[in-house]
Amino acid sequence: MRTLSRSARLAAASALLAALALAVGCSSGPTLYPVSGKVMLANNQPLSSGQITFVPDESKGNKAKFSPTGSIGSDGAYTLTTDGKSGAPLGAYKVAIRTDTPGMGMGMSGTQVDPNPKNPALALQGGSGPKINPKYKDAASSGITKEVFASPSADQYDIKLQ
Repeated sequence: MRTLSRSARLAAASALLAALALAVGCSSGPTLYPVSGKVMLANNQPLSSGQITFVPDESKGNKAKFSPTGSIGSDGAYTLTTDGKSGAPLGAYKVAIRTDTPGMGMGMSGTQVDPNPKNPALALQGGSGPKINPKYKDAASSGITKEVFASPSADQYDIKLQ
């Protein structure tokens, strides 16, 4: 049986520890907490499709590197994921809601605001899906903020578009 020198054993052990640290470092990340809610229009009807994004609010101390996102279902319900994992890190967020995302059968161009919408939350956009006021597309202009808590109330993440 061949024995390794002390320096060879040390090098092998160092390589093993480095590989283990890399594997653990890549698989960890921020602790995520479940986030789900509903997006409702001003007339108490659910927004029937779209995508919601929580953008970290740095002005309130949230320095998260990811923006949790979720698809909005036909009943207005959404669940956030962060970097492919269920949930979102704790902290304050500004919220963006889009109904014109690629793959949803809606165009990205031709957005026009209806000067007389029957529902103030609604506006004309290109495409045939749900139409919302374009201000909601950008977290900076939407006026919607949410904070992710470890133990949220039942309706903590519900949103009503005005």
